[in-house]
Amino acid sequence: KAAPGALSVALSIYGLAYVAVCFIAGPRPPSFLFDAIPAGLGRKVGGFLLWIHVAVSYAINSQAFCSSVDRVVGHRVKICGLNGKHRVRWGILTALVAMASYLIANSIPFFKDLVALCGAATSIPLTLLIPAIFYRRVQGVPLFFPTLHSKYSWLLLVFSFVFMLVGLIGAIGSIDVDWSNTSGPFACH
Repeated sequence: KAAPGALSVALSIYGLAYVAVCFIAGPRPPSFLFDAIPAGLGRKVGGFLLWIHVAVSYAINSQAFCSSVDRVVGHRVKICGLNGKHRVRWGILTALVAMASYLIANSIPFFKDLVALCGAATSIPLTLLIPAIFYRRVQGVPLFFPTLHSKYSWLLLVFSFVFMLVGLIGAIGSIDVDWSNTSGPFACH
């Protein structure tokens, strides 16, 4: 019963902090809003709070992802008897996700590139492609062949694939340009 109240307090604090930072940024905020905070103690406190925000967000999302992966494939892993060793399997899975996250975050030069790549890879499938596939499955029509009664969902499938491909090409192209203009992956920027 306390969760909705705690969530509303947390969202209110988050909203007020956002409004305060927007106010501090002025009429022409920098592209990374955190850069609007002047150097000094306030920026250090803001950096620390940003670090806590990222760490907590990662922990929450990582645990949800690891739980889903473990639920789907964890019990099938027979190597070294891991299908019965839940804590060991969980530790290995969490470490693999942390290492993959580190590699991805450090191989992509700028945050805007990471956001573009994640958006191109996930936004279109979640909002356009998967609903069209589900619709076609429920209607019992062939997935990749148009029929008279399913031409619009087929066009949505085609549009989704093309749109996703163009987005991925653009995101990867942007990463390539940034790699060639900077020192490449795993460099400090």
